Amino acid sequence: MNDNKSGLMSSTGPKQTTTVLDEMRKLLAPQSGPPETLEERLAGMTEPQRRTVLQTARLVQMAMRTKLAVGDQTEGYYDLVRSMYRNLPHNIATLVAEVLDETDPLNFTPQPKTVKRSRSDISAQVYSEYASAFGMDLEGPKQTAPQQQASPPQTQPKGAAAKPQTYHSKEEFLAALTPVAKEVALELGVSHKIVLAQAALESGWGKSVKGNNLMGIKSHGEAGGLDVVTHEVVNGKKVKITDKFRQYASPEDSIRGYGSFLKANSRYKHFLQAGAENEDAQLSALQSSGYATDPKYAYKLKSIINSLPDEEDEI
Repeated sequence: MNDNKSGLMSSTGPKQTTTVLDEMRKLLAPQSGPPETLEERLAGMTEPQRRTVLQTARLVQMAMRTKLAVGDQTEGYYDLVRSMYRNLPHNIATLVAEVLDETDPLNFTPQPKTVKRSRSDISAQVYSEYASAFGMDLEGPKQTAPQQQASPPQTQPKGAAAKPQTYHSKEEFLAALTPVAKEVALELGVSHKIVLAQAALESGWGKSVKGNNLMGIKSHGEAGGLDVVTHEVVNGKKVKITDKFRQYASPEDSIRGYGSFLKANSRYKHFLQAGAENEDAQLSALQSSGYATDPKYAYKLKSIINSLPDEEDEI
């Protein structure tokens, strides 16, 4: 019988500290010395990393100005960074916010809305941020789930006049149109609140509707257009014009037609690619796409969005 032990059960020789454990000690041990300044942290980054911080800061600054233009003071820079870029690593988000606080400080104390978050949501966020910092793949191979398809819109045939459907109150408007707005928004990959805000702004909450065209989409040469007197901003001045607008069999078909219209026009690609969680980025992209001539179009939409019920309170 051989009494010599080897392998994991061997007790001979001194214990060896592994390189992996040394590395973990460095990562987990409390940091000594004074914390690095903002200048030192920026100086320690690579040039591409600094460009990322700068580009992100510019977009967040633009979004903040949009919020302030409509009196929204619910978020500071850091909270706005996190809401616009949920997958941005914590250290980068912090740097972006600190750079903005240093270069373009806010003159108010944010009064955020009370948001109920579950323990699982908080745990998932913390895990995601630290996993991103360590380069860990959280999701593994991605599988694309089948996307819900919106029903095709029904436009009015040439010569036929659509019987308009109107709404008597904001509550009635939201109850009727929130489901189809969510349906179309899911297909487009945008916020359904922007879809609702556009419908509300273009139609006066459904009280001023011609041809069931809630979204203010012109005919663009298509047959069956309806002459409508409207206003546009030309050379900085509001002028009255008469143009042809599309007609739809129902308000729901108008919103579905809006979805088809955006997908068919490349000028709206930046709006559609901004991400459903990035409402401020979407509003900026929608404004620059030229959907409307009103230079305050995005500000007006933001004001309407702020008046919509929170998700848990939606009708």
